[in-house]
Amino acid sequence: MASVGEGIGMMDEAYFVSRGELLQWLNSTLDLNYTKVEQVCSGAAFCQLMDLLYPGKVRLSKVNFAAKHEYEYIKNFKVLQDVFDKLDIKKAIDVNKLIKGKYQDNLEMFQWMKRYFELHYNAPT
Repeated sequence: MASVGEGIGMMDEAYFVSRGELLQWLNSTLDLNYTKVEQVCSGAAFCQLMDLLYPGKVRLSKVNFAAKHEYEYIKNFKVLQDVFDKLDIKKAIDVNKLIKGKYQDNLEMFQWMKRYFELHYNAPT
C-alpha cells in the first residue's frame, strides 16, 4: 500500500498548472494577496493549507506568519514536516532550497501542494 502523497509524480497534471492559476487559487482559498510564487518560501501558507485539510493537526501557534528571514522560514517548514510525519505523507521537503525563495523550487512544491489539497479536501457543505 502506497503512503499518502506518493501518487503525485512529476508527470502528474499538478505540474502543468500555471503560476497565475496557483496564486489565484491560494489567494482565494486562504484569503491572501500573494503576487509571486516565491512568497510561499516562508512555508506559512502551506501550513495553513494543511490545517484546512486536517484541522487541529497543525501547530499553527508555532507558525510565524510574518516571517522575513530564512531562519524563520526553517521553523515554519519544521511545523509542516511534523504534520507530514504525523500523517505519513511521504513528500520530501527540500527546505534548504525552498527558503532561498527561488521560483522553480517553490513552484514545484506549490504545484504539489495544490494537487494534494485537491485530492484530499472535502469542502464543508
